[in-house]
Amino acid sequence: MEIKKNAEVAKLLESRGITDDEVSEVLKEAEQMDKGKFYNEETGQYVASKKIGEAVYWVRYSPADSGYEVHSAYWHKSTLT
Repeated sequence: MEIKKNAEVAKLLESRGITDDEVSEVLKEAEQMDKGKFYNEETGQYVASKKIGEAVYWVRYSPADSGYEVHSAYWHKSTLT
């Protein structure tokens, strides 16, 4: 699966400590398993999430020619007590 991102998005993900492997895990679950994704009609983009370890990762993306164009991503960690 090819992940495309422009320089600005690459810098944003790097500053947030998000790797291509983590993005790939989210997209794989969203696209291959059709799980955890939502379509935003206003932007024409998808938002997908997946729990990886102790964190939940969210990726905003759209399909591209041979993969996916990533527009943004973030993660959060929370614990229920």
